[in-house]
Amino acid sequence: TGKLTGLGLQGDGFFVVNDGARQLYTRAGNFHFDGKGRLVTANGALVQGWTADQTGELSQTASLGDIVFDASVISPAAATKNVAIAGNLDATAVPVREVWTASKTFLDANTGNVADGTTQINDLVQTTTPLVDGDTIIVGGTNFDGSPVSATFTYGAGNDGTTLADLISVIDSAFSGTVTLENGQIVLRDFNFGESSTTITLAPGSGNTGVIELPGFVNTAKGFSPKTSTSVEVFDSLGSKHTLNMTFTKTENPREWSFEVSFPGNESIVEGGKGTVTFAADGSLETILYDQGQSLLVVDPGNGAENMSINLDFENTTGLSGLTQFAGSSAVSLPFQDGQAKGTLTSFSIDESGQIIGAFSNGRTRLIAQLALANVKNPEGLIHIGNNLYDVSASSGIPVVGKAGEDVPATVLSGTLEASNVDLAQEFAEMIIAQRAFQANARVITVSDQFLSEVTQLKR
Repeated sequence: TGKLTGLGLQGDGFFVVNDGARQLYTRAGNFHFDGKGRLVTANGALVQGWTADQTGELSQTASLGDIVFDASVISPAAATKNVAIAGNLDATAVPVREVWTASKTFLDANTGNVADGTTQINDLVQTTTPLVDGDTIIVGGTNFDGSPVSATFTYGAGNDGTTLADLISVIDSAFSGTVTLENGQIVLRDFNFGESSTTITLAPGSGNTGVIELPGFVNTAKGFSPKTSTSVEVFDSLGSKHTLNMTFTKTENPREWSFEVSFPGNESIVEGGKGTVTFAADGSLETILYDQGQSLLVVDPGNGAENMSINLDFENTTGLSGLTQFAGSSAVSLPFQDGQAKGTLTSFSIDESGQIIGAFSNGRTRLIAQLALANVKNPEGLIHIGNNLYDVSASSGIPVVGKAGEDVPATVLSGTLEASNVDLAQEFAEMIIAQRAFQANARVITVSDQFLSEVTQLKR
């Protein structure tokens, strides 16, 4: 029929309706919703069933009643409780520390050899006029995190010292990384792996008496941390949407990656936003460790809603997760979260079990109501009361009311109507026979009437 509320039954059974005074039964499923949202027959009898609650559950003790389709019904907001994590992290990924190396090598003027830490600064080839007490070397640059570095080496036995090792010590103290002298070259290595903002400069003090040529520095190893990021929209208890970003970064430890969760808005992470995951030699997930030992991500949405407590599902409790570490490109996704915004009813459908399923604007579906069917032991014993409606009798037995496919051996076909089970050819044949018999009887009466008329005329 193309009409969703046009329902046919395949198998034995009857729809249950109520005419306002009694419970009746029909197989004529040409139903529609009336002005009050009630599902009714063509003659206004109320179709019976059970109405689900706002979570889509049918109470085991629910009583049979009218099916009312309320267009104002909503799918309530629900806070996200689980986020699935799936994908692969590259087993061949290796992090790199940033390294800055002096562009020139310090040489010992006395031996012509590469200078070492014990070499006096005034014995360097680069020192053309000996430094005197109070002369300075200015140390500048930035740390790994971009914070500025500023320090001063003051020459002299009573000051910071007179050897290359003394100069290296002052530079090392100024930076968060480590500074060493390697083959006559000053080398600065970041303590942390990954992308870095480190820079370094050395310059003689402007009021110096001595003269020393100080090297520039070359970025000989660019800091790099293999990482991959992904995001998903999650929901708080008010149904507001928040973007959860998750980044995995390879650590220096074998088969270990760190993870960090962040939000771009006014949200604040209470706990569980950072940690590490390690993998077994076969690439499977082995351990999950939060930095502070938590087991859940707790987030303050910053909008008055309740704190969100979210299970980051590394261990596949949702059945949709699966994080591995195999050789190959890193790609991680968050394919599932179980929260939702408030949704309004946009459409519905009726399945084979007689369930009326509502579809909502938030993309969710849930059970709205369940049609009731009746199984009659002796359908021939039902009393036909007109308008395709039947009532029980002593010979029909008491109908068993239940659900299609469970209590009643029938399925509901939406968008269809059951055709008449009358044999049209036979009925037409019987109608023609009856018509011919009527015509023959009519002729007999006509002839009889003419005969009597003639007898009357003769008598006169």
